[in-house]
Amino acid sequence: AARPPPAVLGGLVAAHAGSRAILPWLMWRGRPARDDGLAAAAGVPQGAAVAWSLGLGALVLLLALGLRGGVVAALVAAGAALIVARAARRQIGGYTGDVLGAAQQAAEAAILLAVAACA
Repeated sequence: AARPPPAVLGGLVAAHAGSRAILPWLMWRGRPARDDGLAAAAGVPQGAAVAWSLGLGALVLLLALGLRGGVVAALVAAGAALIVARAARRQIGGYTGDVLGAAQQAAEAAILLAVAACA
């Protein structure tokens, strides 16, 4: 059965917000690939900022997708972002702005796939 338009819109909003909420966590737990790059200049977010980001992202996912969909979306988004971050750490020693962008895109795609699968 096709999802009604409001549910589709909620999935798009959730994917957009939820995928970006993971980025401060990746920056907090990882390290920049280069000491002189833009990612290093951005600094490391404080633990409270990371917690707020993750909490607000989870709230958006839960409100837009419900309990089951929100939990599934959060897990697949985190998994997709971690795969990108680990590959970058292994290949170039950490993250760059491009790596963070790729992690966000992977997380967003994973959320959209989870929304489609849970429909």
